Amino acid sequence: MILLHIIAVSTLLDPGLLDLNSASEAELCRLNGIGQSTASSIVEYRETISPFASIEELLFVPGIGPATFESLIPYISALSPDVPVETSHFLSETALSDTLLTVIFLDIGNGDAIVLQAGESTWLIDGGPPGMGATRAPVVQQLRESGVDSLSVVAFTHPHADHIGGCSDALEVFHCDMLIDPGIDYPSPIYEELLQYVLDSDCGYSVLTGEDRWDLTEDVSLEVVWLERGAGSPNEASAVYLVTCGKFTLLLTGDIENETIMRMTPSQVPVTVMKVPHHGSRSSLFPPWFRRSAPQFAIFCCGRNNPFGHPHRDVIECWESVGAGILRTDRLGNIFLYTDGESINFSSSFFH
Repeated sequence: MILLHIIAVSTLLDPGLLDLNSASEAELCRLNGIGQSTASSIVEYRETISPFASIEELLFVPGIGPATFESLIPYISALSPDVPVETSHFLSETALSDTLLTVIFLDIGNGDAIVLQAGESTWLIDGGPPGMGATRAPVVQQLRESGVDSLSVVAFTHPHADHIGGCSDALEVFHCDMLIDPGIDYPSPIYEELLQYVLDSDCGYSVLTGEDRWDLTEDVSLEVVWLERGAGSPNEASAVYLVTCGKFTLLLTGDIENETIMRMTPSQVPVTVMKVPHHGSRSSLFPPWFRRSAPQFAIFCCGRNNPFGHPHRDVIECWESVGAGILRTDRLGNIFLYTDGESINFSSSFFH
């Protein structure tokens, strides 16, 4: 795996190699295929995003393609400090006497549907795929099996079918009268049907501003930490939500991919739990972001035997490399997370 392996130690220690983490722009320009613009991009990358942990990360720098990278391998190294995996933000894993927040990652196939329960508030973030024919969307059955009988708010990250297909059913069946829309321009029949349902039912409707924050209780908050509607695709434009309860943090990332992830990385801080972007697709594989977020747990919402190959093995190994425990809906069913803001505990519909 090109992104996860470093050139042999003997090669890295060769004094004739140019270190990507210390070379000046002038030194970089002397390398074959590296012009002034690319040399400047290399320096900007290491100073604003992350030092190079391996030479393979050079492939994320604008101007470096596979052919150029292959030609540079004999001449470059990436000497970086051996920084231990960040774990100071990890919470103890123990049974709780008082749960302030329950999060349920619903097993609805290859899509996202995540429940936040705190006090009297029950939010659904994304609704998974639509049902087949006259059958209700999978989210309805999974909500019922999880003990949910009403919803306060339905919100979604972006208007792809595997994230909004079940929203109208969830609104109707669970008597919810508020839909929160990230406002991403994307014409599709399923999105149009959802908006038509809102009009026909007089459901409350709100569009994100990008600076929204809600207090579900005095102990639990939900806020939008990233929203770029002008990104290149609905995936990249996904609204990113941060859930906070005491020392516990959860990042809900929709389907953001590397273009957005690279922009988020300089300001990324460690989180307790990461909802892995895009069901574990390799299009959301940017190692510096993995290192900065350093989650205690990485949760994959993905379908069994899905045709996309989600989650990709490289992505799983990258999250494992930063110390994250791996939890997957395709193997565990509905995943239940409980926290009191100081500790964390899990169960699932398959294992208790």
